[in-house]
Amino acid sequence: MKYKLVCFDVDGTLISDEGGKYWERLHAALEGERGKTVQKERTRLFQEGKLSHERWVDLDVGGFKDCGFTKADLERVARTHELLPGARKTALELHTRGYKLAVISGSLGILIDTLFPDHPFDDVFVNEISFDKEGRIKDWKATVFDAGTKHKALHAICERERIPLSEAVFVGDGENDIDILKEAGLGIAFCPKSEKVAAAADVVVRKKDLWEILKHL
Repeated sequence: MKYKLVCFDVDGTLISDEGGKYWERLHAALEGERGKTVQKERTRLFQEGKLSHERWVDLDVGGFKDCGFTKADLERVARTHELLPGARKTALELHTRGYKLAVISGSLGILIDTLFPDHPFDDVFVNEISFDKEGRIKDWKATVFDAGTKHKALHAICERERIPLSEAVFVGDGENDIDILKEAGLGIAFCPKSEKVAAAADVVVRKKDLWEILKHL
């Protein structure tokens, strides 16, 4: 195989984000209009560099905990999403072919666990929430690999597995994927959100079917 490692973003790549990303839907579903306003404001502060990713996650998940939201609530909102066409089939096929697989995303692990519990990913770098035996939010941990730092996760996996970066693939759609699309041996922009994302990639797939990436591996 020319490539040994294939890494994926989540929202908009493995899982549909039409109608809003998981974080956005959580705020809207659990907190209504106030939640939408809070999410937009925190997004703005993050984009302006006034709020760190870790602090953003602390505020969001801490707020969910204070409001009494449970694992069942988060799973219910997760089920309003769906895997994108070809996502399960493609991931399982790549696993069968012997590729190392990873997820590198600023999304939440519970989204993947709910919609793709049989996933074959060797590494999942996302934000994680833990729950007590009653399903209440107990603790959480923000990923250190998000906007501007996703490429560091790619480097870490390649170093550990002794895989050259030239043999690593990343598939993503958003502007927070630009750094890692450029670093990977093969960067695939999957239904990219902007032409800046498309320009950062080696390959652009515009058909909304993840199976299309296989022809480029």
